[in-house]
Amino acid sequence: MKIKNLLFIALFLPVAFFSCQKDDDDKNKVKVIKDDPRIRSMYINKLSATFVINDVEGLIFNYDSLAYQTDISSLSPTFTGFGGTLSFQYKYGKNGEWKKYADNIYNPIYLNFDSVAGAKKIPVFFKSTAIDSSYTKEYEVDIRVHNYDVDAFEWGKEKVGTLPVQGTVVSQKAVFYNQKYYFFYRNDLGDSFVISSTDGETWKESTKISIDGLKWETLTTLYQPQKLVVQAGSGLYTCDLSENPAVFTSFTELPENIVLKAPLFTLGNNFWIIGKLAESTFLYSLANGGLLWQQGMELPGRVPAEKITTFVSPSGSTMLGYIFGGESITGNGTVWGIDVNGNIMELSQDQSVFPHLTYPMPVFFENKLSIVGGITDGNYTSRFYTSSNSGSNWSSDEHKTLPDKIGAIANGFITQYDRNKVILIGGETKNGFSPNVWKGTLKREILDGIISGK
Repeated sequence: MKIKNLLFIALFLPVAFFSCQKDDDDKNKVKVIKDDPRIRSMYINKLSATFVINDVEGLIFNYDSLAYQTDISSLSPTFTGFGGTLSFQYKYGKNGEWKKYADNIYNPIYLNFDSVAGAKKIPVFFKSTAIDSSYTKEYEVDIRVHNYDVDAFEWGKEKVGTLPVQGTVVSQKAVFYNQKYYFFYRNDLGDSFVISSTDGETWKESTKISIDGLKWETLTTLYQPQKLVVQAGSGLYTCDLSENPAVFTSFTELPENIVLKAPLFTLGNNFWIIGKLAESTFLYSLANGGLLWQQGMELPGRVPAEKITTFVSPSGSTMLGYIFGGESITGNGTVWGIDVNGNIMELSQDQSVFPHLTYPMPVFFENKLSIVGGITDGNYTSRFYTSSNSGSNWSSDEHKTLPDKIGAIANGFITQYDRNKVILIGGETKNGFSPNVWKGTLKREILDGIISGK
């Protein structure tokens, strides 16, 4: 009797399993309803957007608004129905004339979702027809774009400050340390000064610096954030911001027989310079507390040694030194990087989207390395470029291009001083030195404040 029961169970189980599996397949299968004209989904291959289908109101719209000024003037939506292929017509405005629409990827029809009549946007309607042609349904497709450029800076109507300089500025550099801005400069008479401010708006009167011939464009940090170093003639001079920013003393002479091309930065507890020996150019380093310069890598001929801009910023879990001002093989701009061990590499190669630029203004903003402004072919620019991977690939950020009231500018100082806020100090334009100070706030920050009632 037990054997018979086991045989019965053994024979029944495969049938039962097969039956359950078939039921599951039926549940997952999309049922073709030939008289159902409803749209199940819509997508547009040019846009990264999720569209909501509201059958009750006959409305299709994107869940998140697209970025400000996104071009929606020539789009070809693709639709799916509930298991079958629907046919479509479209029209502009409620009183428009219906026309045949085919979302064929090989012969698409492009529609303007941004056309206006007077001050009003003209809506685009679609009529879907069921497979058996028995029913139709109309939808308005509303592709929503931000009216407010949340990724741009709001610079205010006017500059926030003016640098009280003496004479005509011919060399300049600003730094930010311990919540204070310092602006160093040399005028056309050869005199050097420093001014300071806690907010960038009100500046203390100039204090004269006694050393002649200081090249302020070479100013950079020396081992510690409060210590600065600058070139004058064949030597380097240093000061301590925590003591007196107007007092510079001799730090060291250049290595023997070396023609200094450019001080670079402190990186990996070493201070780095570019020096020329005979016909070759090398990296040289001086360790913190050391007395002797160490010769490092010989630099490729295309590494710029003059008219350069240097910058140190995070790169993953380490720090990387950057040299801007180089030119790629194809003539575009390029970026060179130096790691803490003195290895140099061409980061952007031919992948940069910016032209050959000298004196751009680097900034580390929103955890990304960026540059703004600069000079290309003798012309000043206001463009903003951003790298998402530490200098290898670059893209133009049209949202952050400097407005006309600031204009095209180079060789100034820009830094993030608060959440979503930057300050731009000094620089030069086609008309010469710019004494202006501007503050920019990301519009997203302003909008968030309005929404939260701050």
